[in-house]
Formats: sequence, C-alpha cells, structure tokens
Amino acid sequence: MRGAGILECLMQIPERVFTRTHLLQRVWGFDFESAANVVDVCIQRIRRKIDIPGTESCIGSIRGVGYSFRKPK
Repeated sequence: MRGAGILECLMQIPERVFTRTHLLQRVWGFDFESAANVVDVCIQRIRRKIDIPGTESCIGSIRGVGYSFRKPK
C-alpha cells in the first residue's frame, strides 16, 4: 500500500510541493534503494484510481521538483 502512503503525505498539506526524495524517505524509509522512477509509477497508479476522466488531475506535477495535491474545484 505504498500508493496510499504517498497520497496521505500529499493530502496532509495540500498545495505543498513534495520532492521525490521526500516521498521516498517518508513512505519507504531512509534505507530504501530502488529505481529512480518508483515514485512516478506510484503517482500514475494513484491518478488512474482517483482521477475523473476529462478533468484535471488532483495530483499536480512540478517538473524537476516533485508533486503536490490540488484541492478539487
């Protein structure tokens, strides 16, 4: 349930940008070693589950920085 941990982290402080490193440390712990795209893959899976087709995603991507949760409009 790593995706749930990422979503929980993002939703705790909406609009705050969390770096991939922060999310890795928060959800997997400091000793986690993985491919660089593990957070990206989890974000894609979360989006498939929670986003409504044809609307803007609740999870925003900030290129080169990380991700943030957007409050639904």
